[in-house]
Amino acid sequence: MESNILIKPIGIVVDKDKIEVFEEYMLAMDGLSEDMLIWVLYVFHLGDEKLKVHPKGDPTKPLRGVFSTRSPDRVNRIALSAVRIKKIEGNHIIVDDLDAFVGSPVIDIKPYSEFYDVPSGSVLNAKDILKRIENERLISDFVDLALQIQPNGFDFTLREIGRLKGAGRIDFDNTERSLPEVELLEFDENGWLYLKPGIYRAYLNEIVRLSEDLMAIGRPRSTILRAGANILTAVWDAGYVGRSEVGLVVYNPDGIWVKKNARILQLVFIKLTSKTKSYSGKYKGENI
Repeated sequence: MESNILIKPIGIVVDKDKIEVFEEYMLAMDGLSEDMLIWVLYVFHLGDEKLKVHPKGDPTKPLRGVFSTRSPDRVNRIALSAVRIKKIEGNHIIVDDLDAFVGSPVIDIKPYSEFYDVPSGSVLNAKDILKRIENERLISDFVDLALQIQPNGFDFTLREIGRLKGAGRIDFDNTERSLPEVELLEFDENGWLYLKPGIYRAYLNEIVRLSEDLMAIGRPRSTILRAGANILTAVWDAGYVGRSEVGLVVYNPDGIWVKKNARILQLVFIKLTSKTKSYSGKYKGENI
């Protein structure tokens, strides 16, 4: 069916992360401000018109209908990108991480709404976690993917465990920080290890790779708590990459038995409202 709807450019991408709004549309910029999140709608001007594509342009992946992908080769070649305004200079808007080539016609700008644009919440469910594992290697070196993935998290497993020896030092800016030594303990021939009441350091099997829009929080599995122990963790910052370590405290006066590769911790992934500065601390890349 023919339509008389006319979509006209209101601006153009003139440089990396820089949009020029045409002068006749400058009044529409009223209300935009620095640090504001916006949607930029533009045209994939270098794309082709296709009904089916290989996802991510990978010919090894089966063809799919373009409406189920983010391919630039699509019927109307309309694209959108969520960005944050860094600066406004006259009719120019400087943003961060605009996923558009120079010369792309801009057809609209809309405010980003944390309420309407994230309708299902910001915690990743099992499907979202699986997508990120497939596309970004969010988690690797797992023991059994089907068993470890949970409705709203991922179970991490025990690789090694050690007993703390000596005192640590904790200051404000970490210039005088020192950690206690760790004496690694050995599992028996059947993979079991008995732990007396005390404080231990547990090393995980899995490597996690957090993008700049994703953080994580770890919680002990309920079985650990019911056995009279606890897992102590900090926040996994956006941008962290590593095979992490956690604290394990045994309160049960009779101790507990743990088996190698036991699921001890569930990591919950939280999507941030925007990308943040990537973690670059001492523990990035640990134990890899």
